[in-house]
Amino acid sequence: MLDEPVRRVILHFPIMYRQLIEQAEKYLKALNAGDAIAAQVKRTLAHLMACGDANADAACRRLKLSRRTLQRRLKAEKTSFQKILQEVRADLAVRYLRDERLKALEVAMLLGYSNISSFTTAFKSWYDMPPAEYRQRILRIAHT
Repeated sequence: MLDEPVRRVILHFPIMYRQLIEQAEKYLKALNAGDAIAAQVKRTLAHLMACGDANADAACRRLKLSRRTLQRRLKAEKTSFQKILQEVRADLAVRYLRDERLKALEVAMLLGYSNISSFTTAFKSWYDMPPAEYRQRILRIAHT
């Protein structure tokens, strides 16, 4: 339900209301256009990971940037492609492990690891416990 002042503006000043909406839309577009490259890379990697193609070259193609430009822009934001890739993997790992239907090896493969050992090592570095222990804890909490 609209607030009374908003309703009055819509009814009594329809042209001004349309202008306000246009300005708001322009503002949102500007925010998205000025979106940090790191955030764009995260979104891109999440999509590419689902396609099994999460690497710097694929991300550059999707973002329409040269590899050097991507590196330079990420460096300006004090990050790197590898760091962002690890952040995306860490975030997705916990999401996937909450799904009881997925085996740990399947989670590893979805995240781009060629074997469970590499995934386990990475997971321990992110969360100080192996993925199996994390899954046991989270499922125990979910079932109580």
